[in-house]
Amino acid sequence: MIMTLTQRPELAGEPARTPDRRADRSAGRQWLGRGLIAAGIGMIPWLVVLAISLPASAHAEHWSMAWVGLDGAEGLALLATGLLLIRRDDRCSLTAAVAATLVLIDAWFDVTTAAPGASEITSLALAACVEVPVSLLCAALAVRSFPRRGPRSPSDRHAPSRRAGQAGEDVRPAR
Repeated sequence: MIMTLTQRPELAGEPARTPDRRADRSAGRQWLGRGLIAAGIGMIPWLVVLAISLPASAHAEHWSMAWVGLDGAEGLALLATGLLLIRRDDRCSLTAAVAATLVLIDAWFDVTTAAPGASEITSLALAACVEVPVSLLCAALAVRSFPRRGPRSPSDRHAPSRRAGQAGEDVRPAR
């Protein structure tokens, strides 16, 4: 059977049409969204169980490793955010969100695990004067540097996005 160019547009120099997977992705996102909401709601009874059943104090064998790991992750997130920010790379929004979260978690655990007295006062001061402001700064950076998706005109639909210092590299995600 002979096919004409209208039946095979790829032979006429036009790109072949690929199936639209946006509907599949949208359905998957809906299910994932619902699953995450259910998981968040499911945490509520677990929090009640923890509040009732956990002892007031506990001994941790790897206490220093836990703190070194948390502070190391904070340092890496802050370092990555700074490097990406200097490079004017929009991905700094992702690392800034991670850094904001880790620094705030660190402040929370510093304050809640501090021994009463000078240690507690030091933890509160450090949280109020350093950790919470750094966390808020990183959160603001994450929001402000997040790439915006707005309506695009047909003329710039195929224009490549560029990062500073990487001329010629198309950084748009593959679709």
